[in-house]
Amino acid sequence: MDHAFTGTYSRLFMRCLLRKLHIRSVHQRVELDPSAARTLESVQYRRHPGVIQPKMIRLPERLTERIAQVLKEKNIHDLEQQVKYLTNYLNSRKRPTENTELRAAAQYYTRQLSSEDYNNLDSDEQKKLEQKVKNKLKKNLYHWRPISYDESMSTVYLASRMAPNYAATYRVLHEIKKRIPDYQPSTILDFGSGLGSSVWAADSLFPDSVKEYYCVDVSQAMNNLSRSLLMKPGSTSDEDQNLTIPGVYQRFFLPVSPKVNYDVTISNYSLLEIPSHEERMRLIEILWNKTSDFLILIENGSLEGYFMLMEIRNLLLSKSQAEGEETVDPAAVGHVFSPCPHDVICPRLTRQYARPCNFYQSYEPIRVPGATTKVKGTERFSYLVMRKGQRKQGKPSWPRVIEPVLQRSRHVICRLCNQDGNLKEVIITKAKHEKDLYKTAWYTRWGDLLPIKGDLGDPSNRPDGTKNTEGTEENKTPVEELGC
Repeated sequence: MDHAFTGTYSRLFMRCLLRKLHIRSVHQRVELDPSAARTLESVQYRRHPGVIQPKMIRLPERLTERIAQVLKEKNIHDLEQQVKYLTNYLNSRKRPTENTELRAAAQYYTRQLSSEDYNNLDSDEQKKLEQKVKNKLKKNLYHWRPISYDESMSTVYLASRMAPNYAATYRVLHEIKKRIPDYQPSTILDFGSGLGSSVWAADSLFPDSVKEYYCVDVSQAMNNLSRSLLMKPGSTSDEDQNLTIPGVYQRFFLPVSPKVNYDVTISNYSLLEIPSHEERMRLIEILWNKTSDFLILIENGSLEGYFMLMEIRNLLLSKSQAEGEETVDPAAVGHVFSPCPHDVICPRLTRQYARPCNFYQSYEPIRVPGATTKVKGTERFSYLVMRKGQRKQGKPSWPRVIEPVLQRSRHVICRLCNQDGNLKEVIITKAKHEKDLYKTAWYTRWGDLLPIKGDLGDPSNRPDGTKNTEGTEENKTPVEELGC
């Protein structure tokens, strides 16, 4: 049979099948935002104004050379295996188990293991039951422990995490610079600064504007190693004039004075090290009060990292909305700058099966001596950028692409998070949409903004937490059950 005829027959068959199953492929009435259309008159489609994602991020050359020198000097035995172990451990790290969760789990296992009331058992039976419950808790609950970063562990962390931490931080700061081209921060507070990846990323993007970096970390070994990376070649002391990036101050504690504020406060890959939910929320309030503009939080792109950021997001938004209504402290009012184009509940939290809102960034890994180095690394991360002040009313926010863009024959499928707090799927075709819109969608990637406006179809989720049952488990069509 002729291949052209076979292809045509298959397409006709699928169209008939979709009509029979009452599945509509909705081609929404959308158009390119006029401001984006004007920009495309002078730039290529692959550089349209919604493009946020850098292609490949590399460490600064001076930092790469210094890292290679440090790793050679330290000469840690079996460094490659230690890097793999630490990477896997950090990627699987979870929040500490709260006391309320521990008590609830203990009560659940007590009821599960004994049909009789605990108080009706004699002392020997109670002891046996308690031991069984303890065994269950040890087996099923996550045992969080603080990580002690001594000199050796800090060096392993350098080889393992410096490049991906830098890439994720650079990616987030790059978005701020892309969306606000004239933004020039002068002071930055970095909590959990570690090896200074935020300092290097900020210096790469804002080399002449930042005058002070206030870095807070409890590990002396981390601070020492971070300081040594900043030293100029041939320097014998770590005084400010001998540093590659001037104005870096390292401390063990946050500034005490409430009058001391910073343009940007950052915490990257540090919040999972806080031992309790209460302490974590208290810290977030301090960091929020310490910034005069942006609060940037970056964590692992797992469910744990995502849930933790959503707790923080809800806390700050509820605090901002309450204080905005009462006009008690306007300085505490804020909104989500990124990645969400809205300030309502995350639509992915309202779904039956939660999926983390995460993003990917490619980077060039550090060369570990004696190891087979990958040419390309990929960092999966979740992030939250809060900005002081009310969201500007009347100014449209372009939707965020939250999954890989599907490029198909003569059409593009984009999964979006919209400014009304709903998840949308937009199908842009070569035949039914203008060329500029089609080409813009074609060159858009996961994590970018899609500069469109218009009708984005029916919501798949609602901001108030209720669900649209169309397409859910209770009302799923045969094609959807197959994952189509």
